[in-house]
Amino acid sequence: MKNTVIISSIVATIIMLTSCGGNETVETINIEKESIEHLLEEYEDCQSSAENSMDCKDFTAKAISKYYGVEDLMVDEKYIDYNDIYEFVASSNAWRNMGDVDEQNVLNQAQKLANEGVPVIAINTDDEHKFTVLIVAGEQASSSKWGVKVPVCAAFFPKNGPEPFINKTLNYAWGDADGIEIWARN
Repeated sequence: MKNTVIISSIVATIIMLTSCGGNETVETINIEKESIEHLLEEYEDCQSSAENSMDCKDFTAKAISKYYGVEDLMVDEKYIDYNDIYEFVASSNAWRNMGDVDEQNVLNQAQKLANEGVPVIAINTDDEHKFTVLIVAGEQASSSKWGVKVPVCAAFFPKNGPEPFINKTLNYAWGDADGIEIWARN
């Protein structure tokens, strides 16, 4: 495992050093991946020891990075808050908008990429806080509510929100598909 981390760090350094011109440097550093079950336990620990509702606001960004084994969604070496994820990915060259969840081909591609280990998230752009969930490895299931097959996801809601969950289908996170976009890391 140490060799993998060292090699990944070397690759990330080479990528960073070979970037040229005025282009934004997109640095990818691979870290050890964590299971979604472990992340849920970690989040529950964070919530139980939280002194206020602000204590675990960075956990969604942290979970995305740890689940996929990349260092991302950080500013000044700190994970960003859940309500800043949309703005971060929308302005980053490292992420791309795949489309809306009412398109079956977008949902199929999202699940395929997540199964391959590519970071994929869904963001409710109609929500004031732009709530984000992780698309996780698994098999799509039909949603009679949305009329499409939807990917598997995990959600780490804010302290006073609904219960966090893992390994549920995307339509479990939201009542309808309006305003939900799929984003994937390049």
